Amino acid sequence: MTCKEAEQMVMPYINKELTDKELSAFLSHIHTCQDCYEELEIYYTIYTGLAQLEDGGEDQNIHRLLEESLRVSELQIRGRRFFNVYYVLSQVMAMAALAVIMVMEILKVLTDVL
Repeated sequence: MTCKEAEQMVMPYINKELTDKELSAFLSHIHTCQDCYEELEIYYTIYTGLAQLEDGGEDQNIHRLLEESLRVSELQIRGRRFFNVYYVLSQVMAMAALAVIMVMEILKVLTDVL
């Protein structure tokens, strides 16, 4: 991912509009590119600060909130990847069990005929 692509994803990241694939690429880039991380931090600070003012919320450490947001995003991606792998494996196992049952029934029919 280029810096320009990452910069275009800053607001979609903040608004939680990125797909898993986009989010994964964005997070990888953010962790390796200090300039893009700083760009994200600036926008996140402005967005979160304005939200706090509108809500009348307490003043919080925005840098810590950003780090927490990044960590949660990474955990969500890992969780969805795990779920997808688990789902595919369960589907494969179900198909294998179905195939075994079918083969057993065919063998049963053949042995009854012979």
